[in-house]
Amino acid sequence: ACAVDYPEVSGLPWLFAAPALALGEWRARAHGFLAGLDTQASRYRAALTDAVTRASTRNRLKLLAAACTDHGRRLRALLAPLGVEAAAAAPELYAALGMSLPAGQGLTSYYANLHRDWCWGEAENEAAFRVLDQAIGAAAPGRTLLLGVGAGRLAYDLLLRRRPETLVAADVNPLFLCAVQRLFAGERLELYEFPLAPRDVESHAILRSLQAPAVAPPGWHLIFADAAQGPFADAAFDTVITPWLIDVLDEDLATFARQVNRWLKPGGRWVNTGSLSFAADDPVRRYALEEVVEIVASTGFAGLEPREEALPYLCSPASRHGRVETVVTFTATKCAALPAPATTRRRPEWLERTDRPLPLLPGLQRRQLELRVLSYVASLVDGRRSIQDVSRVLVEQRLMATEEAEPTVRAFFTRLYDEAMSTGGSSA
Repeated sequence: ACAVDYPEVSGLPWLFAAPALALGEWRARAHGFLAGLDTQASRYRAALTDAVTRASTRNRLKLLAAACTDHGRRLRALLAPLGVEAAAAAPELYAALGMSLPAGQGLTSYYANLHRDWCWGEAENEAAFRVLDQAIGAAAPGRTLLLGVGAGRLAYDLLLRRRPETLVAADVNPLFLCAVQRLFAGERLELYEFPLAPRDVESHAILRSLQAPAVAPPGWHLIFADAAQGPFADAAFDTVITPWLIDVLDEDLATFARQVNRWLKPGGRWVNTGSLSFAADDPVRRYALEEVVEIVASTGFAGLEPREEALPYLCSPASRHGRVETVVTFTATKCAALPAPATTRRRPEWLERTDRPLPLLPGLQRRQLELRVLSYVASLVDGRRSIQDVSRVLVEQRLMATEEAEPTVRAFFTRLYDEAMSTGGSSA
């Protein structure tokens, strides 16, 4: 009825509100990330000059250069259903438009979880499932919705050990769902782990073999969807599970809780587990546990008794970095049906409707001026002018005072140099 085509990616339904825009955005993120890997590999190779004489250092750089190149090849194959083999723009364009390191829920956000879930993290996986299993209790989960499937092990263990009637598992991240689809089918994936604090030279890049213990039992459906705009019918599920999710959503918790209420059958249960680390820009939405309980109770749920337990988190055997998270888990029972939350526009219409004129907002005007200044100063670099020469031009153009021009210009080019070196530039 809405005349919108919803494609399939790797045979999985792509159910975003604006499917074409979402697909293009994720494809650009993938292209940007893959271009960054190629740049990083080139940077490691460029660092292997004759001045580097220590054998261990040379071995580390060679390992990382080869691993980045091979990792890119493997990810291109895994993400082929996304269309990453199509022509890509120049890497500089992705970097300039912010696609090489996307904010928020980016392509490789929580990438380490793949290795934890399917290689070395059996103790962590067992602890996470135990907490969820206790929250579900003795009752069968029935028709179950899991939002934020991530790397997939919790969903897999739920299928194997609690046998829900149906499991619908959704996520926004194509890298995760493309991997989970193959792992559930019994395939083996070989991907690199890049530990945060490697224990030795060889641990800087480790090719891991990822595989499920057995083929996942039937009854599962993976879909690409935004949890805050879930494409689910009213009263479709007996159980909704939100692991490590509610504190990272753009949607406010009160609105999301009403959505969960709508998706559940009368008497259905909402099981939530995670660290509850709310970090919204709006300080009002940085909720404490007491506020979470009040919000959920006010949206048609009863029986909340939050439990807290310390669990190990991402303690890779190849890394010196690992931590313990105090995880909060609650089960809430739907005791009253509420009307669907009012449709709120999370972004202005000119962002949602790409055919609308862009308003010249004050913040954008300031940014335009900053970009013009940046472009003008950068245009003065011609291979002959010095910092003093560029500063003199700015003074002559009455853009800066004499006392400030040279130190400011020097600081500007110092920052550009440092940024170029950190992203794979060459030294002079």
